[in-house]
Amino acid sequence: MQIFCLDQNAASFLAKPPQPIWQEIKEVLSERFHKRKLICPLPFECIFESARKDLGFRKSIQSLFWELSKGIAFKEFTEISSELTLALVRPTPDWSPWTIWKPVWAEMEGAARNVSGNWKSGKERMIERMKGFVRSPKVEAMSVRELFHAVAAQRSGWLLSDLDRLLESRIAEGSLNYPWLIEFLISMKVSPAEIEALKRVVQHHGWAKIPIHAFEILVGAKWEYDSIHGGSAKYAPNDEVDRKRAAIALSYADVFVTEGDLANLCRKAGVKEFCPTVVLSVRDPQKVRKTIRAIIDAQSDSIRSPASASNCG
Repeated sequence: MQIFCLDQNAASFLAKPPQPIWQEIKEVLSERFHKRKLICPLPFECIFESARKDLGFRKSIQSLFWELSKGIAFKEFTEISSELTLALVRPTPDWSPWTIWKPVWAEMEGAARNVSGNWKSGKERMIERMKGFVRSPKVEAMSVRELFHAVAAQRSGWLLSDLDRLLESRIAEGSLNYPWLIEFLISMKVSPAEIEALKRVVQHHGWAKIPIHAFEILVGAKWEYDSIHGGSAKYAPNDEVDRKRAAIALSYADVFVTEGDLANLCRKAGVKEFCPTVVLSVRDPQKVRKTIRAIIDAQSDSIRSPASASNCG
């Protein structure tokens, strides 16, 4: 069974087709899902982004994904990251990136208001953070590959700092780089010995090689490189959400249908060197239709193994 990841743009076109071709694509996906040839799991980011919309829109997105997955969904980026981080020292043989969302989330008005409010405040924090951002001259001279390794090292260092704080019980509010990860480790009753073992793995690049981390860093490094050299759009708070969704798709999907700029960024980042995921742009629905038909006709009905990004960079 092939796995298709649809971003919010693709889901919107399929939920309420603006052109006959999108209705045709929707019918093909639905037919193949019912024949157990493919599935379009619901990305958590679609719930997150739909929460800011009106009830009618939320219900249309909910109905679409129920039709194409019957509740199967991708776990949230932070959930996958937390679980795979712990798995570096506490293996989980039966782990998967899937969860279940019942078709009731669209009608939860209170939750939608909370998510919308959280998104607004989070967006404001991101904007303020970027206002004070000053890029190092060293970064401006780096290649994409060098940026990838620099960001991977930086983020690994942030995690090591958090793990030291956890070991020393110095977890003050606002002091952590990855509060959601540390909270997860605490909830899982991670031992001091496991923390020390995890630190060693992080120091040897094991954490940065987790597929969703590697792909998120790779796409982000290319965006940063283009930004330095005048080849990318101005930073927007939603960019981070988009890159995390792309990282999940590149790790666990056979096909990723997304907005044009992100599809182009994935292409320029050379993601096809590290995974077999086909990335398609909603700007070219004819190509989406043609590629989907070609893929589902050519591929055998088999379970896809998660893509490995261990060779990124």
